[in-house]
Amino acid sequence: MSFKILADTFSVARDSEHFIQIKTLKKPRLDDQVWLSFEVIGNTKFARATVQSIIDIVDEVYFSNPELEPYERFENTLKEINLIYNSIKEKRGVKSMGKINAVIAVFAGNELHLTQANDAEAYLIRKNKLSLISEGLSGKSDDLFLNIASGELMSEDKLIFATSRLLRLATHSQITQLCMDGITEALDSIRELVLSDNELSIGVALVHAKLPQRPVLQEAPKESNPIVEKALAKVKSAVSSVSAFFEKKTGLKKPEWSKNTILAAILVVALLLIISISFLVDGSRDKALREEYRVKIEAMNQDISKANTKGYANDKETANAILDKVERDARDVLATNYFRTEVLALLDKVQGTRDSINNIKRLSSLQPYVDLSQKRETVEALGIMSMDDNLFAYEYNALYEVILDQVLDPKTIDETEVVMSATAMPDQGMLVFLTQSGRVIEYADGQFRFASNEDSGWKPGIDVKAYGRNLYLLSPSANQIYKYSRLRNNFSSATEYNSDADLKGAISMAIDGNVYVLKQGGEIIKIFKSKVQPFVVEDMGADISQATQIFTSPELNNLYVMDPVNKRVVIIEKEVGEGARYKSQIYLSDLDSLQGIYVDPNEQTLYVLSKKAIYKTEI
Repeated sequence: MSFKILADTFSVARDSEHFIQIKTLKKPRLDDQVWLSFEVIGNTKFARATVQSIIDIVDEVYFSNPELEPYERFENTLKEINLIYNSIKEKRGVKSMGKINAVIAVFAGNELHLTQANDAEAYLIRKNKLSLISEGLSGKSDDLFLNIASGELMSEDKLIFATSRLLRLATHSQITQLCMDGITEALDSIRELVLSDNELSIGVALVHAKLPQRPVLQEAPKESNPIVEKALAKVKSAVSSVSAFFEKKTGLKKPEWSKNTILAAILVVALLLIISISFLVDGSRDKALREEYRVKIEAMNQDISKANTKGYANDKETANAILDKVERDARDVLATNYFRTEVLALLDKVQGTRDSINNIKRLSSLQPYVDLSQKRETVEALGIMSMDDNLFAYEYNALYEVILDQVLDPKTIDETEVVMSATAMPDQGMLVFLTQSGRVIEYADGQFRFASNEDSGWKPGIDVKAYGRNLYLLSPSANQIYKYSRLRNNFSSATEYNSDADLKGAISMAIDGNVYVLKQGGEIIKIFKSKVQPFVVEDMGADISQATQIFTSPELNNLYVMDPVNKRVVIIEKEVGEGARYKSQIYLSDLDSLQGIYVDPNEQTLYVLSKKAIYKTEI
């Protein structure tokens, strides 16, 4: 027997040291309801996010397995909450969590299951008598929720869920008297009682369990069976055909059953049996397939809930693996044309869950900040850099300077050389270009000239970066990074910077004091003072195996990895322990290509270069 639940709530937070939220969760076609009352006291900076995390877990876990008993589902839900709560507490620190007073109650049929944390309390009013039913449920533990109280509801029971102790304001009998009237009136009386105390912050939910009115039963219309209908149609058609046959052959309305007509009738009956059996077999097979796919979809929804839970626990690797499998399975079902609407909705849910877990921002309809093609229609830009607060884009033989949002006419770098990489040396007031022929070109004071060094020429390289007055050439073929220091009018001789790193397959380099080298396949090597340093990206939420460029600078807290194949930029927080930590991703699916990236020193704006234009977006 399910009760009709009538309820009303209110909350009073006296200052910024209190965060209060009361929430009800329920699902279509399920009678179960979950009531949650939360109060966070102290540091409330993360209060809303913490409470929402718990609400999301209840929503995902409790309702994901309706075939289980409510108590078992509730118990599983609390285990997941405690897991996430302790994970967040470990990550942010105990002080950041504040003190959480909470009541979570499950109404399932005529059953009530509830748990409580810290100072929150639950009261039952039955037959005009008030009882405290949450006593003894909490205790000293790292977990937030420890025990569950269960019982059977009776008609006209009233329950009060309060985030603080109500009995400090009134006696048992006084609170019972306040609740004699309807829900709204009773809650108004409790609110007046709370407001009379100028210091109390509290959230209160008042719930009334009533027997539902019995609906007048009406006989449901009988549904027709499409298979039977098809078979009957065939029978009617066959009978008509046989009658017409008899009438044509005999000229009689009531045919005489001759040997030939009997044989014809037998053939018709046999044909009808074959057709009917065929329909039944096809229908049975269709029904079995639909049931198989329905079970698969249900299992996939449960897997999404598991992935969400893993994501809350910062186990992104497992969460993403689960979501990848769900997506593959969903596309297999989609190819069968069964449950298309449900599967498409499930795929949307997979993407939404993946975006949430991996902190993904998807940008669309971006407009160019600067359109380079207005200056040269055939432009195919290669890279972007900045010096003296101005942006510079370059292609194989031309340089485009951008002042504010205006691009100047392109300047020819050289008539014969082909540029493949470039960097800014702001300390020297110059830009440096590396060409395919192995030469270096300087740009300073509006003039281009070939740079020289104290060697007979430049070492081979594929990428060039600057740090202070030093210029670094990445040379995978020599398994080396060559360092040149700027002298008065030229550069020094090359010195070998790398002593123990394997640079085979290296494709890009970034320097902030450390040297970060990106290799084909997505591996990142960190080098400091010529030695390889331990470097592991924790909680990695992206496959960067197709990345082509890495970017950072001394002013930045993050590494930025450009993945043009997937049209995204992956952001990695550097200097975390002995490595780094995955932070987020920005998808730029509308761009025709990603050629280069630049981030301003304040780390507020990301500039993205396509072959024809420069785009910018907030990070």
